[in-house]
Amino acid sequence: MEKKVWTILLAEDEASSRFLYEEELLEEGYRVLTAENGLQVLGILEDQKVDLLMTDAKMPDMHALEMIPQVRAEHPSLPIIVVSAFKGLENDFVLKEFNVSAFFAKPVDMGALKTKIREILGAVRAIVA
Repeated sequence: MEKKVWTILLAEDEASSRFLYEEELLEEGYRVLTAENGLQVLGILEDQKVDLLMTDAKMPDMHALEMIPQVRAEHPSLPIIVVSAFKGLENDFVLKEFNVSAFFAKPVDMGALKTKIREILGAVRAIVA
């Protein structure tokens, strides 16, 4: 039986941060798609099967708090992780109302992030199985 390769959509407007996250996720064996803003995320989700969305909160063109309700409308069970330099954001109404799986404040502890991703995708596998 072939091992499932999980696809993570990574939305981050800062090129250096996007590169760092992408490299870390690729090392873990994930397939990584990248977007620079919320509009690109919505476009990618129309065309690609994604297992998890990891997004920066503050991005040009469309902030994550605007994007997440739109993602939820089309993908109600897609796990979402939000990363932000704004530490108080984890209590935002949108994150709670639209069932965000996890919130990480920058700078992100990569070990904790990877553990959370494995935990979330393990739960998805259990639901699908």
